[in-house]
Amino acid sequence: MDGLDRAKYMDSEEIQRLQTVTQARMVMDLQAGRKNGVTAWMLVDLALNTGLRVSEMADLRIGDINLKRESLTVRRAKKKKRTPETLAISKTLAMHLKEYLDWKKLIGHPDSKDSPLFIGGRGPLAPQGLQRIWKAAIHKAGLPKELSIHSARHTMAVHLLKRTGNLRQVQKQLGHASPVTTANMYADVSFEDMQNGLQDLYKQ
Repeated sequence: MDGLDRAKYMDSEEIQRLQTVTQARMVMDLQAGRKNGVTAWMLVDLALNTGLRVSEMADLRIGDINLKRESLTVRRAKKKKRTPETLAISKTLAMHLKEYLDWKKLIGHPDSKDSPLFIGGRGPLAPQGLQRIWKAAIHKAGLPKELSIHSARHTMAVHLLKRTGNLRQVQKQLGHASPVTTANMYADVSFEDMQNGLQDLYKQ
């Protein structure tokens, strides 16, 4: 990909491994009365299915989640101003968010509209805290440590463009001000497509 190294995004097998390992940890932690695995699974699922920047995820409040409309309100920095944007989310992610919010209420986390979505042992989780949770999940899944939380953003864009072929949709999802930015990073043949094209190249 022009402008996007293969090491910066996950293929389908890596995504499945991360999801499977993180979700399994969530189940174990729920049974043991621990919180970390539940938060990690929510973060991984949200990051992979929205492509939000880590700062945008840290800024999410409970009131930003609209389960009926299956959408999120995200505050994005544009021209030195934070502008709210509404993003569509999948039914599966909406269901996960509902379960997560129910769990937060059950364990006594603040549940007002202004309450942060992600809260740790010492209060609201800042971007650095979310990054640490992501890195731990990557490590537990046995994936390359180079896959930072920002790689979830690249991963979502690569797979969304491959599935829809709609560059404008990818631009809106990522919050790029210009379609040129999106095109320069993602509108090229993917690494996997290059590999597939080379398979059995001279086989009769």
